[in-house]
Amino acid sequence: MKRFTCILLAACMLFTVTGCGKKTKVSDVDVDLTTMSSTMVYSYVYDMLSHPSDYKGQMVRMDGDSNTTHGGTHSCIVYDALGCCTEGIEYILPEEEYPEDGAKITVVGRFATYKKGEGTYFVLVDSVLE
Repeated sequence: MKRFTCILLAACMLFTVTGCGKKTKVSDVDVDLTTMSSTMVYSYVYDMLSHPSDYKGQMVRMDGDSNTTHGGTHSCIVYDALGCCTEGIEYILPEEEYPEDGAKITVVGRFATYKKGEGTYFVLVDSVLE
């Protein structure tokens, strides 16, 4: 009986670790915001948006909240330490399976910019959710 319980427990742990869904772990990133404090993440993202040419082409990993704008773009939103100010970077997944608004996400993608009208926009292309 103990042997059966151990096998059952091991199987349950295996399913918990593997989970379901198509999550991928990207190991080769240039900027890993997931290891920083909220103050550092907010500051780093602000710097990325202020000086985009310094980060173009770099692989970025970030945690945040999923957000969909009225125009249909999907962004990863980060907050400052007090939670009152936000910054965000749009991300594009290869499939149309985006998480719900407000969901906690970790996204990895290559930092790029694009122009639309008079504005410059920031995006993580070739993105995956981890």
